[in-house]
Amino acid sequence: MKKYLTYILLPFLSILILAILFSIINLFSIEINKIFYTIFIIIIMLISGINLGLKIKDKGYLKGFAYGNAIFLSMFILSFILGSEHSLYNIIYYAIIIISTTLGTMIGVNKKG
Repeated sequence: MKKYLTYILLPFLSILILAILFSIINLFSIEINKIFYTIFIIIIMLISGINLGLKIKDKGYLKGFAYGNAIFLSMFILSFILGSEHSLYNIIYYAIIIISTTLGTMIGVNKKG
């Protein structure tokens, strides 16, 4: 359990740094499209999935799916607490998180072996 907690900290810290960076960019009145946020999240989740896949032995798709669901649930609860509105974009966003972590974990397992 402690091992998986450290894997969850990597994407959250990356997302926090990304949010701070995009906030600084927005101070200069540069508008960033939602597609850039989504692309960066895909990259972060794929890298963290590959990192997890390199550490496990088999069944990368199951571990990646569980890992993606853990991140999804924590982000969903956090957005629910902060009171953000849920839309079709958020559902697609959460599905992308689950899919990219699953694919990243499968790539990590195959790359190792």
